[in-house]
Amino acid sequence: MRIGQVSKKYQISVDNLYYYINYGLLVPPRPGGQYVFDSQTLKDLELVLELKEMNFSLKEIHRILSLYRISGLAVNQDVEDLRRIYTDKLHDLRSEKLRTEKNIENLERKIADLSALLPDNRPDIGLPVRMLDHLCCPACGGSFSLDNVRMDLKYIFSGSLRCSCGYTASIEDGILLTPNKNKDLYDTPDLDRKLYRDLPPALISLFQRSFNWMVEKLEHMDLSGKVVLETYINAWFFLHNHQQYLDPQGQYIVVDKYPEMLRMYKTLMEKQGYGLDILFIADSSTRLPLKPGCIDLNIDYFAVNEHNFYHNTFLYDELMPYFSSEALLLGTYFYFDHGKKSMENLLREYPTSSTDNFNLDYFLRHMADTIVQQEDCGFTTSSGVNIGFSFHHEGEKMYLRSYLARL
Repeated sequence: MRIGQVSKKYQISVDNLYYYINYGLLVPPRPGGQYVFDSQTLKDLELVLELKEMNFSLKEIHRILSLYRISGLAVNQDVEDLRRIYTDKLHDLRSEKLRTEKNIENLERKIADLSALLPDNRPDIGLPVRMLDHLCCPACGGSFSLDNVRMDLKYIFSGSLRCSCGYTASIEDGILLTPNKNKDLYDTPDLDRKLYRDLPPALISLFQRSFNWMVEKLEHMDLSGKVVLETYINAWFFLHNHQQYLDPQGQYIVVDKYPEMLRMYKTLMEKQGYGLDILFIADSSTRLPLKPGCIDLNIDYFAVNEHNFYHNTFLYDELMPYFSSEALLLGTYFYFDHGKKSMENLLREYPTSSTDNFNLDYFLRHMADTIVQQEDCGFTTSSGVNIGFSFHHEGEKMYLRSYLARL
């Protein structure tokens, strides 16, 4: 048989056949300069394919073929050698079988765990009724009346909020929607979380260092009965991945300008099943429908930076009316060290950005004497190719500094 016919019959590529020939596994006759696969060569090929199916390496197969070729197994020692080769492989396959069965069990368990996160009949979580006490009209400070409410004993799922001054808001899918809708032209809701894609492992490790520092501070706080706020979650969202460290007796407020981002994260947090009382507010401003002095802890993971993408004001100056007199500020600030080109890129991509964004002196000046602890988590000179840090110029240092401040 010619090599093309062999390729078709045994479903093996011509390139592979040539490779086996060059390796010495197959030794077909070559009359007239063309390979001809005689009965012995075909027998060798069938043995090669059989042994490959049993996970023998080409080196091992070559050794087995050599034993046949040298003596035809007429010598007892060659029989013993081949028997030992097969016995060793049988031992390997049995060990591999045990590993495979163990890995199958692990994968089945992981699949079952993930399946538990998929939508089921768990009831939706709405606006917690007990958090109504924290709401008031941002226009006049008056109280709200509720109309057309759909609720149960714990949650409000839909309805209208009205103030006598004319201010109105609504509750849809358990999310409070204010009239302050987003009008920014340089941002979009990142529902596919493209911010996280293609981040270099070194940068993700840097994030984890800052997460670890913040979590360690959280674990030393008594959040029972306290109100915790996090804003600008379209950029990064700390509370979402750290619910296990939060006190179930605490109350949590999450704010973003995109209702669709809040819906996405609300669904994810419902699936995680920690049962926290969370008030989701869709508002593109810092004039929130919250009572003055109601916030005991503010979480900032890139929120101060994100605010400066679209405003020249300092985020905490804007949120100050909502903080209690002893409020804590826990966060991580991103800044450049000699990041001239990065800032030029940033201002070109985001013309509304403050020129003081990513500026440590600016941040520390506004924080004045409030910082009680801080940690330099390190820096990166490469943020990868992604929309999150598209402005970061390769080679310039971007630092992460975690901090705890007390008003």
